[in-house]
Amino acid sequence: MRIEQHIVAAWAKLLSETLVKEAIAALEQMDANAMLSGDDSGLKNVWEEVCVQLQYEESIFWDTYLETMEDLLAGLVAILDKDARMALWAVTEDGWDYVYDHRDLDEGVEDVPVSDDAIVSKVKDELLIAAANYTNPNIQKFLARHEDGYDELDDDDENDENDGEEESDSGSHLEQADQPNRFFDLRPAVVEPVVFVISRQQVDRVDIESSLGFLRNLIPSDQPDHIWANKGRLSLVISGYDTDPRELYEIPEVCRYMRLLDAEWPFWLFFLNQVDESIKVVATCVASTIEVAPGAVQVDSLGLTQFLERGFAGVNFIFDTYSFPEAENEVLSKGVSQILENSMIDPDRDGYILE
Repeated sequence: MRIEQHIVAAWAKLLSETLVKEAIAALEQMDANAMLSGDDSGLKNVWEEVCVQLQYEESIFWDTYLETMEDLLAGLVAILDKDARMALWAVTEDGWDYVYDHRDLDEGVEDVPVSDDAIVSKVKDELLIAAANYTNPNIQKFLARHEDGYDELDDDDENDENDGEEESDSGSHLEQADQPNRFFDLRPAVVEPVVFVISRQQVDRVDIESSLGFLRNLIPSDQPDHIWANKGRLSLVISGYDTDPRELYEIPEVCRYMRLLDAEWPFWLFFLNQVDESIKVVATCVASTIEVAPGAVQVDSLGLTQFLERGFAGVNFIFDTYSFPEAENEVLSKGVSQILENSMIDPDRDGYILE
């Protein structure tokens, strides 16, 4: 290998490892509400679901997991600078062939046909290898329970409550164990999530244009079917802060970035899903927020009101412009309100005072 090829390969390896780590961190942030496994799986996030499917068996929803990983990696690759993308592409099969065919030519790099799809495909393979070799107590427990093809919880209390029913149903449990969907139950709201990644690099650079480019593609003016198909599918991931002990709403740079985005694109409430933390993350970052108890926050009432006014105005604009069913608007709005009511503490009700 020529020295320049060795240097490019070494750089690409470091870039790829970073992308894999960021993708894993993002998948770990997708908790039980965004998972497709059954409530009794014992798994805690989508990353663990990916791992057990590679180490045990693929579920009938494996294509959905692959699509999620590809969308996630595509978002991470898209925000890399041109030289980094070129280095990653150069170690793909197509990239190596191109470099070999043009090794003796004195050409610039402007016309190099860098393929993000080829990069995503290669990094995805490395992500899957990492998943096949990753383990933790949750994964070990899951695999131990399923190694005989029988999903039996460790809790004996359930079995003791109705021994008769357990004995009569045992045959059906074993029959279901042979079915590919035995351990992975569908949750329709997040069957095909659209993952929107904001990286720490984007936040540090205050690069909102790359994010706006992604978000604006959700609303092509001449494709109402596309807009409707993406309603409630968006899952927000802000990566690069997994080692930061602060909550995202406690990080000034993140809050500033989200406020700038919100000022340019007020359609969060139409597109964000209502099963994970995405709506809560945007609301708490855009409005001033404090934590008043473990796991509970108080959002500044004025900031929250302004966010919701803009958000619901954006929802109404989409429904009115494209003549979407008004009944669905009401359902969506009630869902958003319920999410925020469940997440925030009312200072008057609970005795907390915002300084």
